[in-house]
Amino acid sequence: TDGLLLLRAMFGLDGDSLITGTLAPDAQYQNYDAIEERISSLGTLIDIDGNGNIDALTDGLLTLRYLFGLEGNPLTEGVISDDATRTSTEVIEAYLASLMSSL
Repeated sequence: TDGLLLLRAMFGLDGDSLITGTLAPDAQYQNYDAIEERISSLGTLIDIDGNGNIDALTDGLLTLRYLFGLEGNPLTEGVISDDATRTSTEVIEAYLASLMSSL
């Protein structure tokens, strides 16, 4: 649910289109206003590849793949921006691990 919410937000979805079919029954945040605020508060932390842009097809997919438990090459293959500052799988995995532990 979390990864899908982030991905949808990165694609520009908001309101009901952001949350429809994605909320867990026991979710702490139950409405789109609260979820949009929470995602917005993450700011540039969700720029996973560190290129200065938050992009669904790079940062969003890296996050979603990580939350699905992918590691190594399957995590990063084909989704790191050409202008990324975090380019190695190890660095991206470490960044995502630190990000998850701080949330």
